[in-house]
Amino acid sequence: MIITVFEDTDINSLYPLNVTRASFELRCGAFTNLERIKSTLQPDDEIQLVVRKELEDLTRERYPQLTVNPDIVSEGIWLNGRCIWTEANLNELTSVRAYSIQGTVVAVVSESQTPLEEFYEQIEEKSSVSTIISVPMAAFIWDMIFSQKDVITSDAQYYLSSSGGKIHPSVVLENGDNIFITEGAEVGAGVVLDASQGAIIIDMDAVIDIGALVQGPVYIGKSCRVNPGAKLRGNITLGPSCKVGGEIEDVIMQGYGNKQHDGFLGHSYLGEWVNLGANTNNSDLKNNYGKVRIQYENEMHHSNQQFLGVMMGDFTRTGISTMFNTGTLAGIGANIFGSGFQEKYIPSFAWGKTETTQLEKLIDTIQIMKERRGKTLSECEKNYISGLYGKLFS
Repeated sequence: MIITVFEDTDINSLYPLNVTRASFELRCGAFTNLERIKSTLQPDDEIQLVVRKELEDLTRERYPQLTVNPDIVSEGIWLNGRCIWTEANLNELTSVRAYSIQGTVVAVVSESQTPLEEFYEQIEEKSSVSTIISVPMAAFIWDMIFSQKDVITSDAQYYLSSSGGKIHPSVVLENGDNIFITEGAEVGAGVVLDASQGAIIIDMDAVIDIGALVQGPVYIGKSCRVNPGAKLRGNITLGPSCKVGGEIEDVIMQGYGNKQHDGFLGHSYLGEWVNLGANTNNSDLKNNYGKVRIQYENEMHHSNQQFLGVMMGDFTRTGISTMFNTGTLAGIGANIFGSGFQEKYIPSFAWGKTETTQLEKLIDTIQIMKERRGKTLSECEKNYISGLYGKLFS
């Protein structure tokens, strides 16, 4: 069986996390959407990927073992990358037809191949007659935040045999059967792990330092560090190598992010290589308890959510005591600082409230950030960031 994972043409709804990645690379719980699909494969199954033309080179570099944008898209199962696919809902795809959620095609079982240039026409054509299916889907980027409880609960099945972590004798475990600590992880003195409301998964080589409070459901990724006295208050996904402190709840950090100091982060989704300065805070509830509106460029959208914080793209940083209002969108590569609340829409490459960052300095900073975690900035990444900058400011 050949499985084609594609990103659909509705790009703005996943901004700003998809500026630098395809929809199937979004993270919720222990896996990205693509990693979760891979975990369901049979030995003779194959995956191919269909992405925007501008993401083609980046995607090939990230997944050299997979076929990206083949000239001919194979027959088999075509899966929308914005969905959280599990083995159970993949098993529902038994008939040769299209499957949809609220008018969006999320899967197609196809008996015929199609040229890549006709692929999206085929998707559109098949959407006219489709079967409704129930699958967690990120219709908007913030939907991932609200899917975490069920997803982390489901992901715990992959850690049932996990053992080998180092736990200090003074650690308090509440509902210990729902706590999964893998080899190489460490939990320090005085930590409270409360899994009464959901699973706690602490992945390989993660460190929970002294006196931290961790309330499930929580996934703490590989090589993460939770600082002394931190308060993780549930519905949290930390991708690999994140460092967190202060108070967080209902948060996804895609990976390699820093929120080390005091300050509140809630109902937010941060991209990779984000750094929040000390005492950065966000509001996630309006004073009138109304639904949060989202500004994207010059347009306002209703989120239909009462709680919503900040959605932030890769490589963006904040100065100390930065304040974000409810429902803020911040693009990639921004350096955010200044007194008072920030604007609700912060464009990519912003410098403060009125200026634009210098590309060369940003590239240098990203290189330093990556080197500190043992990573490098590839020429492909550098060219992609430079290309985005050029489109905006040429």
